[in-house]
Amino acid sequence: MMNRLKEICTVFFICLPFLNYAQSKEEVVKKAQELLLENYIFLDKAKETNLHLDSLLETKFFDSYEHPKEFAKVLTMEMRKITKDKHLNIVPPPPPPHPNEETHFVSQHLSIMERFRQGGFGKIDLLEGNVGYIELKGFRKEDIPKVDAVMDYFSTADALIIDLRENGGGNSLGLYWSSYFLEENVALSAKYERRTDTYSELKTVKVQGERRLNIPLYILTSNFTFSAAEAFAYDLQSRNRAVVVGENTGGGAHPVNFMRLNHGFGIIMPYARSINPVTKSNWEGVGVQPDVLSCKHDALVKAKDLAKIAAKKYREQPFFMLKEILAKEEVSQKDKVKELLELLLKRKHLEDFMVNDMGYFYLDNDQINSAMAIFEANVKIFPESPNAHDSYAEGLALQGEKEEALNHFKTAVRLAEAQNDRRLDMYINNLSNFEANLKP
Repeated sequence: MMNRLKEICTVFFICLPFLNYAQSKEEVVKKAQELLLENYIFLDKAKETNLHLDSLLETKFFDSYEHPKEFAKVLTMEMRKITKDKHLNIVPPPPPPHPNEETHFVSQHLSIMERFRQGGFGKIDLLEGNVGYIELKGFRKEDIPKVDAVMDYFSTADALIIDLRENGGGNSLGLYWSSYFLEENVALSAKYERRTDTYSELKTVKVQGERRLNIPLYILTSNFTFSAAEAFAYDLQSRNRAVVVGENTGGGAHPVNFMRLNHGFGIIMPYARSINPVTKSNWEGVGVQPDVLSCKHDALVKAKDLAKIAAKKYREQPFFMLKEILAKEEVSQKDKVKELLELLLKRKHLEDFMVNDMGYFYLDNDQINSAMAIFEANVKIFPESPNAHDSYAEGLALQGEKEEALNHFKTAVRLAEAQNDRRLDMYINNLSNFEANLKP
């Protein structure tokens, strides 16, 4: 009997909030109307929506919706009929306490903790052609250290694919991601807030890792891609910094706030208008238009093909430019040679020892000016390298620059001694032979 009484009481207390709520739907609607007028980004749409809601209240349209979730859903739909705004949303009250509240809390907490630790990251992989693949299922600013770690992992990738097909948005992490692909302090977006009549800009920020300003970048989208995920794709696309592959996105451009209504309800309210500094517009209602249109399921295959081609060009182009400069009889662009070698070293397309090998390749083919441009650049890039100074000295000797050659032979020996270099004997021998040849 006691157990039966407990069951009846439980059912009663669970249903009690719903009975109270049924008497208060008009209050919820009225509060939503008030907040729309105060905060919604488009005042004319707020007024039009309120007129529509007034007519629904007069006909007792909402009376048939007895469950909070149903009421929240239909109220959302009716507001969106006027605003066409997918961000505008009524949130129902939280569910009543679970009968076994302690056990329910623990299981719920563990489930949330697991999702929180995973963050917004999905699959991360290095694909064929040295193409990095990053799946992002959401944006959370708490993930900034993970962004740095992922970008460090892909520091030698020759192209990147960022997959937003299952990304429904989040917070400002997209700004940090964008900052890896653009210079610091670049205006990405701006927002205008009607309620306060204020205008503010969002700019790229300092990142902890190495920016990848020129790496080929592909962003995958679907019709599920929404809000902050769209902002990331749109902002980079507008600056020709990324190629968007996939489907038209959801079309939610405006920043939102959560505001409380009566009786446990809430409203997610777009309170500001996004303005891109390049397009002077945004993607609200129309979505981000892909550069390469593809259904969701084929987008990755298409992006892989494009990225492999772009990665190959990314690897080869500096070599072609360097080869063209060095092919001339007189190498006049020595600063450019150094710049290209530094770029290749930074991208790990060359290892340190390969620079010297490249110089000897030209030297062995009787292209001493080309060899010397490389040796000279090598000394400037690696001023503490005994081998760089020794090779440069050899080239200088061949050109008859005896005093300068002697200085660099001596520098090679001095550095090798200080570094306990295993080739010290070779450098000493090279210096001795050169000094012997200087004697009359």
